[in-house]
Amino acid sequence: MRKKRLRTVLVCAVPSLAAALFVWTAAAEAGAHYRPEYERADLEAILCKEMPDEEDYAVLFRQTGLGRSGVEELFHQGRQGELLSLQERFFAQVEYECFQANAVCRSERLTGAAGAATEIGDFLPTVQTGDILVTFSGHFFGWRSGHAGIVVDAEAGQTLEAVMPGLSSEICTLEQWGRYPCFVLLRLKDATAEETAAIAAYAADNLADIPYDLFSFTEGGKEIRRPGKRDMPGTEQPSGQKAASEAVSGTQCAHLVWLAFAHFGYDLDGDGGYVVTPADLCGSELLEVVQIYGIDPCAKEISGGG
Repeated sequence: MRKKRLRTVLVCAVPSLAAALFVWTAAAEAGAHYRPEYERADLEAILCKEMPDEEDYAVLFRQTGLGRSGVEELFHQGRQGELLSLQERFFAQVEYECFQANAVCRSERLTGAAGAATEIGDFLPTVQTGDILVTFSGHFFGWRSGHAGIVVDAEAGQTLEAVMPGLSSEICTLEQWGRYPCFVLLRLKDATAEETAAIAAYAADNLADIPYDLFSFTEGGKEIRRPGKRDMPGTEQPSGQKAASEAVSGTQCAHLVWLAFAHFGYDLDGDGGYVVTPADLCGSELLEVVQIYGIDPCAKEISGGG
């Protein structure tokens, strides 16, 4: 009798669970890209100014996705006209497809005109070496795990990423980030270009070819957690402390980015735990949001890095 009752419960529960997972996944895929529902503004008056004021920066962020530091760079270089093309892309209707990225996760990519190969400057006009890229265009059923990478050479269009299980961390192309339905560009606050370039160089030289390990936030993270000093190139590691590439036998996307900055004394784990995720990077108070695309400017995912 008990076996029959258990069988009946399972027969009823399995289809219900499958249906719930299907609905959860479908809801996640429908929200892969945010397109503003508010009115598109005329930016000409702002673009004619020598420099924007505080209110203008807020308007430009909501209209183009470009944060203050990015806007300032364009104005200083006389490139503020590029904000119009960013606005066009930010408000454009897009199409995307979802596919099985690996055995457990699915991912979205833009299709049609939006997904066509494009120049990096068209969608990342102010990207710099040492910047961090995060996308939430990856999910496990309805949970958006996301992906992250560090720009190791902006001029050459190169990033360092731990892409998926079964692959070691490797140099990838920056161009591929233009095909994600959403992304966030982050930058270390109050850091010089020389310092972020040093972090990027360290990552490229020491953190490539590390096996993918989803559980790398445990023992690997403990060995180099909060080194306590900023080690610029040529500086020896403190006594007894291993280089990240020697101390860590595995990594995952957000952990790889965290490793590069942790070597220089920056803990980018936004919630201070041992699990480092792309969302944790977005929540780090040490990082500023340079640009967003396909994400609500008021989204909680980017609230910590403003």
